[in-house]
Amino acid sequence: MDRFEGRTAVVTGAASGIGLAVAEALVAEGMRVVMTDIDAASLDGHVARLRDSGADVHPIVVDVRDPDAVDAAAEAAVELFGGLHVAVNNAGIVNRGYSWELSLDDWHRVLDVNLWGVIHGVRAFVPRILATGEEGHVVNVASMAAVQAVDRLGPYTVAKHGVLGLSDVLRLEMRSMGAPVGVSVVMPGMIRTGLNPIGTVEASTVAVNIVDAIRTGRSYVFTDDHHAEPVEARLRSIIAARDDVIG
Repeated sequence: MDRFEGRTAVVTGAASGIGLAVAEALVAEGMRVVMTDIDAASLDGHVARLRDSGADVHPIVVDVRDPDAVDAAAEAAVELFGGLHVAVNNAGIVNRGYSWELSLDDWHRVLDVNLWGVIHGVRAFVPRILATGEEGHVVNVASMAAVQAVDRLGPYTVAKHGVLGLSDVLRLEMRSMGAPVGVSVVMPGMIRTGLNPIGTVEASTVAVNIVDAIRTGRSYVFTDDHHAEPVEARLRSIIAARDDVIG
């Protein structure tokens, strides 16, 4: 996607962390940004700050677990700015515990935000992006947990693996249609956010990589070299297992 200026993006989970950093980076590129989050107070505060600096941003309180709310945000972006070009499905939460000890509510809480929230975003945002007939891009923020199993993070790991798979399917669908819409899945490592205050990489680094992915069409977006060795070992073991087929 070559041109950012004057085009419209929507970012979920935009009141803090990676989502806020991405919104700020897209504004810096000249985009109009619909910022959504469940935290109304934080969202309004950041929108006011960005508007004071001249940014064209609009806040919408959205719980990504609610498909109607996500769809309404997508429609609002079109009504406000005349179209939608970029969607960043970023909202996420995390919990910890052994897979068999977590309650079903614990499982649903993470899957409903981290996986179903992205599914709702794809269903709401992609048709509006396609309707412009112009270049567009979908960014789904996953995690290194999309390519590496993490103990006591069962719901989170399952959800992020799902986001990776959904992104790959969506990319194939865009290509099969000949649509000028790219799809990137982002796999940050130890990023310093409210979910991970001990992280060693700033959210702004993720945002820089996301902007570059939109511009250059990067399908898989790693933002650092954290956990590179175990991820590579896992992928090698999966490939090597094909040699063990019997029959």
